[in-house]
Amino acid sequence: MKRWVALALLAGAGAVGASGLATHQPGSFDDRLDLLVRNGYDHPAESVRGIAQLQAASHEPASRSVLQALGIVHGQAGRAVEAGEHAERLLALSREQQDPVAAASSNLVRAVVAETAGQLDVAAALAQSAVTVFASACPRGVSPAPGCDYRALWRSLQLLERRAMSLGQVQAAQGHAQAALELADAAGDTWRKASTLGSLAYIAARSGQADVALRTIAQAKRMAASLQDPVALARAKLNEARVADLRGDADLGLRATEEAHALAQKAGARRLQALLLVNLSDSYVRRQRPADALRAAHAALPTVREFNDLRAERSLVNNAGLAKIGLNRIAEGKQDMQRVLDDRVRSGAIADQAQTLREFGEALAVAGDSRGALELYHRERQLSRDLMQRNRDIVLKEMQTRYDAEAKQRSIDLVRSDNALKTAALANRALMQRIWLLVAAVLALSVVLAVLLVRRVRETQRKLLASHTLLRVASERDPLTNLANRRHFHAVMQASPAGGAAGFGGTLLLIDIDHFKHINDGHGHAAGDVVLVEVARRLNEAVRGDDLVVRWGGEEFLVLAGRLATEQADQLAARILASVGGKPVRISRETGDTALWVTASIGYAGFPLPPYSVPVQWEQAINLADMALYTAKSQGRNCAVGIVDVQAADAEGLRALEADFERAWSEGRVRLRVDRGPSANPAATAAPGAAAASVVHPIIPNNPSSPNNPTTEETHR
Repeated sequence: MKRWVALALLAGAGAVGASGLATHQPGSFDDRLDLLVRNGYDHPAESVRGIAQLQAASHEPASRSVLQALGIVHGQAGRAVEAGEHAERLLALSREQQDPVAAASSNLVRAVVAETAGQLDVAAALAQSAVTVFASACPRGVSPAPGCDYRALWRSLQLLERRAMSLGQVQAAQGHAQAALELADAAGDTWRKASTLGSLAYIAARSGQADVALRTIAQAKRMAASLQDPVALARAKLNEARVADLRGDADLGLRATEEAHALAQKAGARRLQALLLVNLSDSYVRRQRPADALRAAHAALPTVREFNDLRAERSLVNNAGLAKIGLNRIAEGKQDMQRVLDDRVRSGAIADQAQTLREFGEALAVAGDSRGALELYHRERQLSRDLMQRNRDIVLKEMQTRYDAEAKQRSIDLVRSDNALKTAALANRALMQRIWLLVAAVLALSVVLAVLLVRRVRETQRKLLASHTLLRVASERDPLTNLANRRHFHAVMQASPAGGAAGFGGTLLLIDIDHFKHINDGHGHAAGDVVLVEVARRLNEAVRGDDLVVRWGGEEFLVLAGRLATEQADQLAARILASVGGKPVRISRETGDTALWVTASIGYAGFPLPPYSVPVQWEQAINLADMALYTAKSQGRNCAVGIVDVQAADAEGLRALEADFERAWSEGRVRLRVDRGPSANPAATAAPGAAAASVVHPIIPNNPSSPNNPTTEETHR
């Protein structure tokens, strides 16, 4: 489900009273125009009439600011045709007056239209173009100078911030929000400062900075209260709810959202009320109240459709689909999910696509549709890997750009030194003509300088080579856990004879931390990072010295071992289970230490697979281990599932088995071994206040083994 969509969609909303009029009397023409634009979020028709009256009272033709205001009001109301006409008039004005700011205003209007239509990548590209022009007239850290349209620049930065958050680029979003805050502070604009502080509080919470988030949201609430504006207070309450949700305080999150909805009703802001119902439907779904969630979604849909708000409609359809699955209307829920995914693909929001797949997969698993849940699980993991690779490529590109700039500067310094040397040589030549006695000394000095320069060039080249080597090594290590990453594993596989006729030979173990999302949601991403680092350390202690431990992605790890006997592979898997789940992970906080019980699920196999030893490539070996891992997840987690043997005499038979692993298992063509991990008992062993990060589920029906004792079983299901 799309959480807290109302805050993202309310960036253009302003203060309105019960009749839709401003709650305070503005001063200048630009101030009055700005208030009309903000009120136009809920009352577009009234705002358009007000702008026309304001223009008539000024006895001036339509200026850039008036055309921009009309375009934004129409754009955020979903009236793409009317907004496009004003954007074209702004372009014509730019050509007539040779004014690049008018062209930037045209791009801003089109960006608002694109965002309302859910085309976030298009909106971000247009907003970035507008920022470049607007920022040139608005120096940072000083009051906006004449000709600086700081409001347009602030709105453009908000668009970029929301796009960065949709891609999971939290650091970039924080940079845009900080620039917007500095701009509003320099202009003395309390309304925009309160709004931006709310966004920064949410970003800080997403980054695991809980204390910063709480201080920032408290400041935003105080500032909104000083405005005596119910809409500003509603926005602050929504940000408080978002921060509370990330801190795991679901009760506070729901209460703050309901208070925000009451404030919107008090303000008579019908569209704002509908968007708050989006968040309420989300909260009801997460609280296992599907009937309330579906009722809230249906109540909001007519209003958001009236405003052509495609992003809000997408979120409502998303939440309604989850609610339908919760009500056992699975087919209808899947149809809603597909509509949402199609929209996400068109908008290019990869992080949102992965979130939708994860949430619907969990809902289907709870509803008993294990096959559907498995399909969504694999699709979500692939999208998450793509997103992680994209973010990693961005970081590496930035590092390469910075390195190239430093190398270029060093080259410039060398050229300058060389030019200085040549100048000195010319001066020495002139002196040689006058003072022959100094010729030998000058020549000796030149030789010394040349030797020093050569040595310096060689030293610089050596440092450049070392820097290249360090960069290559760094690109093959995970920065958080210091384990090898996927790129290093690929390099190892390319250097091995795994692609020959004999195929891959060795033992692969895929390890996935159980319920890792609960850790991030309940304790924050900083706690999640501590768990990842500690699990990586325990894996290194559990494996042998020549085994390779890889962070495969997210909360998933891979262990590559040489060819092991079946008993050795089973012992290694059991050792990893005991190492990960044998004792809690300690999380240090200002309020005291917290003990998290963490367990893992493991899928493993030794290749080639007995009894026929059909050659496989390493990619296929990983896929088979991954299927064993998913079987461990479906068997209640906190266990290791190993492939004992497969009844496939050739490559075609192995591919057929791989195409439907679960069926092959049920038909006896795959024999599996299941080892249970240690039972996590926080009540008995954890410190006061500790929380269990894993949940114990039934293993297999009619299993006589006690769930509190480690068990081992080989099964045909």
